[in-house]
Amino acid sequence: MILLIDDNDNERAIIRKMLESGGHTVREASSAEDGIVQFGAFAPSLVLCDLMMPFKDGFAAIADMQGLNPEARIIAMSGVWYGPADHATMAKSLGLKAVIEKPFDRAKLLDLVSRTLHPPKRAAKPQPKKKAAPKRASAKPKRAKRPAAKSKRPTTSRATTKKKAKKAKRKT
Repeated sequence: MILLIDDNDNERAIIRKMLESGGHTVREASSAEDGIVQFGAFAPSLVLCDLMMPFKDGFAAIADMQGLNPEARIIAMSGVWYGPADHATMAKSLGLKAVIEKPFDRAKLLDLVSRTLHPPKRAAKPQPKKKAAPKRASAKPKRAKRPAAKSKRPTTSRATTKKKAKKAKRKT
C-alpha cells in the first residue's frame, strides 16, 4: 500500500489514478498531520509526500515518519524546482529514497515507484578464495621398531654362569 500525502485535492487525485493504473493500492492524506497518523496506523510500503504544504510542511512530516520508522521508504514531491543535483543531495540528506519534481508523467512516476519498492539486487562482491589448510595428521606417526641390538655377552643365565665358575674353582 502506498500512502499519498498532498494538500492539493486535484494533484492528489491525478497522482492516485496514476498509481492505481500501475496496480498499486493507495491511501490518501490531505495534510501532513493526517499523513503521519495514517503512516503510524497502516505502515505503508511507500510514502509519496508533498514538501510544500500549509501548517506542517513535508519536511517536518518526513522527519516525524522517520522517527516512527527509520527504514521507511519515502519519496518527496515538489512543484518547486530544485534541479537534478539538488534532488540527489536533498534525498540523501533527508534519508529519502528519491525526490520527484511536479509535474511528472505517469511513466516516470511508476518507474520510480517500482525501483523504490523493488530495488535491483546488488551482486555480491566475490570473496577471495581461502587456501585450504594443509591436512594435519591426527596423531604422531608411529616409529618403526628397531630390531634388538645383539649383545657381545653370551646369552647364558646367571645360574649357568655360577655353575661354570664353581667348576673352574674346583679344577684349580
